[in-house]
Amino acid sequence: MSIKLVASAVSRWADDPWARGSWSLIGRHGSPQDRVALGAPAGSRLRIAGEATHPTRAGMTHGAYEQGLAAAAWAADLGHARVAVVGAGFAGLAAAGALTARGVDVRVWEARDRIGGRAAGAEVGGFGFDLGANWLQQYDDNALARLAESLGLPVVATDFTDPLELGSPVPGETDPEGLERELRARLAAAPEGAAIDDVLAAWLRDPAPWTPAAIRRLVDAEIVMDSGAPLSWLSARHGFEPGVGEGDRWIVGGYQRLVQHLADGIDVRLGRPVREIRVGDDGVRLAGDGATLEADAVIVTAPVPVLAAGAITFTPPLPGAHRTALSRLGAGRVEKVVLRFEQRFWPPYRSGYYRIHGPEAGCMSEWLDATAADGVPTLVGLFAGPWLDTLWAGDDAAVARRAAGIVAEAVTAGTAGR
Repeated sequence: MSIKLVASAVSRWADDPWARGSWSLIGRHGSPQDRVALGAPAGSRLRIAGEATHPTRAGMTHGAYEQGLAAAAWAADLGHARVAVVGAGFAGLAAAGALTARGVDVRVWEARDRIGGRAAGAEVGGFGFDLGANWLQQYDDNALARLAESLGLPVVATDFTDPLELGSPVPGETDPEGLERELRARLAAAPEGAAIDDVLAAWLRDPAPWTPAAIRRLVDAEIVMDSGAPLSWLSARHGFEPGVGEGDRWIVGGYQRLVQHLADGIDVRLGRPVREIRVGDDGVRLAGDGATLEADAVIVTAPVPVLAAGAITFTPPLPGAHRTALSRLGAGRVEKVVLRFEQRFWPPYRSGYYRIHGPEAGCMSEWLDATAADGVPTLVGLFAGPWLDTLWAGDDAAVARRAAGIVAEAVTAGTAGR
């Protein structure tokens, strides 16, 4: 099949020192209580906020936004007149905006040269897309969805429960709904401390009435793709968290208008990484790369992998419950590619959503048909699993060509929809 790629963009979240992965996940020894523990105030002057601290909306922008608002209320209610915020993602911007509205003097330090955190806008072929967050999930109960509506942002519904599988069908997959129910039941019944790999290994020893291939493909599609994390690390009982597929819609043009709206009127200093936070009896002091900032309190919205890696030194150290939570939470790797073509070569499908299984177990990609955005044939792909190590080698143009080749090969091989 001959295809012509006219524009592309590629994410590299695993290489970003201020992300170190995608969204937060619960490891085998963790639970949602670790999210609560991480987001609890560490005394009266320090609080960690972000999507990782939300017990029911983790990994989602509106979860980060809500936790930022909660942290702002905490600081304001304690009477802090000057508050520092670390990070200008959705949690940081929400906290700063809410505090500013209450008359608090706020300054945001952002390590990158842009705002938005893990919502990163990119212009691809003259149109805006996101290389990070893109969807408004749990749409009917999403505060950012209401904000998007008030700003008149166009959104498009995506049904993650109805993908068109590109490629060859799997023999023996005759009851996908029953297979998924069985997976969820086995995960729910797993003992605390078990990993998803433990459950999968036991199931594969006695897979009837399903085939091992069907079981593995379901796990790849529903868990590997949704986490990008090793199944030997991911919690069996708590690693498969809710959120995706609950009325999801994607924003035409990306999240950037929401980001800019939230940042309006906020004092954000870009290129200001925080290396150390000192908390004393009379206030806090931030330091990093020759700059310092003093305030009454600080709200830290850096992602879990950044905190766990010790990129920010806390003096005194974080409380034990917070350190334990950081050891039990983590993040996987899911990367995104935006591909714009001269002509459409993939079949239209009602949900606008496609799935491609890789050549090896654990290799997954999912695709959104974003052609409706401006009429240019466009696919937005998410990749997870072992093949990232080879697909994401080289420069961005090489990655885009390989990704386009995967779609073309799968389309040529045929389709197998649900």
